[in-house]
Formats: sequence, C-alpha cells, structure tokens
Amino acid sequence: MGEAGIKGKKFIGHFLTHTMNCYYHPDRTSVAQCFTCAKNLCSDCVVMKEGRTYCKECLGTGESSIEMQQILIPGLIGGVVGGILSVAPVISILNCVLCLWIVVGGALAVYIAKRWSNIKGKISTGKAALTGAISGCVAAIIIVVIQFFSVGDFRSLLQEAAYTPEVRDALREAGITLEEIAGTLIVLTVLIMVVVLALFGALGGIISNEIKK
Repeated sequence: MGEAGIKGKKFIGHFLTHTMNCYYHPDRTSVAQCFTCAKNLCSDCVVMKEGRTYCKECLGTGESSIEMQQILIPGLIGGVVGGILSVAPVISILNCVLCLWIVVGGALAVYIAKRWSNIKGKISTGKAALTGAISGCVAAIIIVVIQFFSVGDFRSLLQEAAYTPEVRDALREAGITLEEIAGTLIVLTVLIMVVVLALFGALGGIISNEIKK
C-alpha cells in the first residue's frame, strides 16, 4: 500500500472513530478501532497488542465488560421468573429435573443483562455466573416465602410432631422451645436453598453466556 493509501486509511479510521460509537456499547463514544475488523471500540473494549488496537473477539477472548449495577436488575427479574415458575401448579414439577426453572431464570438474567447493555457476544464467565447466582438467590427467597405461607400454622405442625412424650421430655431436658426449633429450621432451610439455587442459577447464567447472541 502506498503512502497515499496509508494516509487515506488513517483519515477514514480517525473520522469513523470520532463520529461513531462503540460497536459493542452503542451508548459509549469510541476511542479506537480494531486493526483486524475495523470495529469502533470504547475504552472497555480495546485490547492493545504489539502497539495495535484490537477488539476482544478478534483476539479470541470474545468477552465484553459489564458493570455490577448492570446485572442487578436483570438478576432480580430472572429470580422472580424462576421463583414463580418453581411454585406454580403443575409446571413446578419440572424443577425436579436439575432445578430447571432456576437454571432458566439464571439464563434469562444474563440474556436481559446483555440486551440492556447492548452487548453482542459474551461477557466474562465470572460475571455471567454472578448474574445467574443473584437470580438463584432471589428465586430461593421467593420460594421459601411462598411455601412458608402455604404451610399455614408452622408452630401447630411442630406441636403435632412433638406430641409423643419421649420428644416432649427430650425438649424439656434440653431446655429448647418449639419457637426456637421453628426459627432454626427456617434459617437452615433458607440458607441451604439460597446456596443450592444460587449454584443452579449460576449454571444457567454460564450456559446463556456461551450462547453469544
């Protein structure tokens, strides 16, 4: 390429860089172009290598950055969807298959996060897992609350369980009340569900992230 061609290419690149926004984040001003594909890139998407600027896809990473505040609302939405579907009549049975609705909620959360942030391609695996985990935590809380109120009088159920003299004597000797047992069981149930469903939600987020578009 002659000197005139090089200058022309530089001029076009300079013009496009300063008049167009980032290809991956249309709401951000571009600061450079990918040497390989000529996509406009913002500061978060630029990767320097051997003095040249590249996009992450051309270098093989294929990951776009996303901020923490950009995944919170999508995580909440995915959790609400996953939680409601998990307790809905009939279809909730699908949760018996590897907590399917929780996985779906995590996948939905990552999809929404990428759509709202105008991200084409993948985000980091860690952020995808975190988004899905947030969804799983929200779903766990919704499930526990709904199931707790559907059970009714939890204390009366414990009283029936502790009706036998042996159990009553054991509780009396240990100095434990039914209220303490109920509180402990509720806390343990919530903690276990939050951890387990956060893991399944993270799985859904990772799967969704691997589907780039």
